[in-house]
Amino acid sequence: MHALISLFAENWHLFRLYFVSEERFYARIMFFVLIIMELMTIGLDVLLTYWSKNFLNALQNYDQSAFFHSLLQFCFLAATIIIISVHKTYLSQTLLLYWRRWMTNDFLKRYLDHHAYYEMSFMKNNRQNIQDRNDNPDQRISSDISIYIISIFELTIGLLSTCVSLVCYVILLWSLSGVIKINFTQNLSCSVRGIMVWAALVYAGLGTIITNLIGRVLFHLKYEQEHCEANFRYGLVRLRDHAESIAFYRSESNEQTSLSTLYLELITNFRRIIHRKLALNWFDSFYTTTARVFPYLVASHRYFSKQITFGHLEQIATAFSSVHSALSFIPNSYETIVQWRSATKRLTEFEYTLNELQLAKQNSKIKFIYVSNEQSTHIENLTIQLPLKIGENDGQILIKHLNLVLEPHQAVLITGKTGSGKSTFLRTLAGIWPHGSGMITFPLGDTVAFVPQKAYCPLGSLRHCLTYPSISFSSIEEDKKIRNILNLCQMKYWSNNLDEVQDWSRVLSLGEQQKMAFIRILYLRPKWLFLDEVTSSLDEQAETYLYSILMQELANHSTIISIGHRNNLRQFHQLELVLNDGNVTMMSI
Repeated sequence: MHALISLFAENWHLFRLYFVSEERFYARIMFFVLIIMELMTIGLDVLLTYWSKNFLNALQNYDQSAFFHSLLQFCFLAATIIIISVHKTYLSQTLLLYWRRWMTNDFLKRYLDHHAYYEMSFMKNNRQNIQDRNDNPDQRISSDISIYIISIFELTIGLLSTCVSLVCYVILLWSLSGVIKINFTQNLSCSVRGIMVWAALVYAGLGTIITNLIGRVLFHLKYEQEHCEANFRYGLVRLRDHAESIAFYRSESNEQTSLSTLYLELITNFRRIIHRKLALNWFDSFYTTTARVFPYLVASHRYFSKQITFGHLEQIATAFSSVHSALSFIPNSYETIVQWRSATKRLTEFEYTLNELQLAKQNSKIKFIYVSNEQSTHIENLTIQLPLKIGENDGQILIKHLNLVLEPHQAVLITGKTGSGKSTFLRTLAGIWPHGSGMITFPLGDTVAFVPQKAYCPLGSLRHCLTYPSISFSSIEEDKKIRNILNLCQMKYWSNNLDEVQDWSRVLSLGEQQKMAFIRILYLRPKWLFLDEVTSSLDEQAETYLYSILMQELANHSTIISIGHRNNLRQFHQLELVLNDGNVTMMSI
């Protein structure tokens, strides 16, 4: 019971997000109009049962005038039903489209805010009822949101339609059921009113109970299937993204084994779903097929005793079918309910993770201050740690109690053995590593650029790739500027390909991608520049040349902080920051 209450509470939170958003006015209007249309559809269906009774009676009585009169009535009914049905479908699809667009943007914004996408890649689980909170967030955004919205919409409208239909058709069926007298002995009998209603309640109630007993395990299996599908797809994406490395290692057999293992998990779980659905389909087929003849069987006594006409019998069967369908909402919607529960759980877990990451960021003891009329960057009492769990700061200490002032136009080289915390130090300054304590003060209004070791190549044209993350538009002056920088960085041969769209991470070599990073730096000209081994894929000659260009262009404009291992870089810096077992030593070069 507690789990059911928790499920509905979580679902209510997800459901209301869109209807209290900035688009709530249009969302509520569309939803309200759809409810009105659904109610009109139910009303027209009830009218059709009366029309059907009169139409069949006209046929049975060979009444031609009543027959044509019924046909005329049908034309008006059919026209109304068609108009409502078409517009209901259009409005439903429009609402689902807007709903999905808003919800996707909302989750995507929170996923990108506060670098949640980055921290999620290495966070550790500290919640027992979540198996893997780093379980393919891309699928949760691209697929689970769509599944959730479609399923919850169908279930909400379906449940509303079921409740209203149940009331309307129970009243109708009760009025058509009459009174059945059951004789137990010669002197003992019992009159039962609304026998058709009671029969529908018993039949549908048994169907619901048995369906849930057979199919409830599908909820867990469906959740696991989404997990397995996402893992297999991610494995294939990694194979594509690391194709060259795998080819060099000649490790196709290892990848085959790894992917086969993931696919085996997928197939094994899917086989369990098939076996469970086999049992469920056996019962469902029996339940649905029997329901076709059941109302005729119960009402046959009154028909053969000539208490009702053939038209009445058909109306009773139609009303019984509608009551039975309403009462069988759970069995009939079981597959949708399974999808809804699975999507709700995955989205709830994802939202919990995003909220927890945001809370951890807000509670971080590393504070950033931006001061106007300030020229230097101040680092005060900075301690950096590796987290044991998200939101906790009691892991291994990488840097402790660092106090440092970075002056304008300085060039500082950060060195230290592998794992000493050099890259994590830059992550902390960039604000994407919240684990630790201290205060960092930047000059307000100064442009800051952090350049990682592996350059990122966004999708799009080469121009967009070279000027990322700024947005560059094609113009004579802009193209001339980019071509001059290409020439400076020894990549002139790409000058005529600025508008070409490619997957540039595959087209450009690692060395060219690191040259591209220098092109971006010279294009953006930031006041504070932090470089994380940006020449590791280049030979010393290219490294010397590019750093010479960098100093020539930005030495009197920018403060440059570099991480590197080669002694070759020392000639371009005035100070060296050495990291060793949590201690930091500053020395002149």
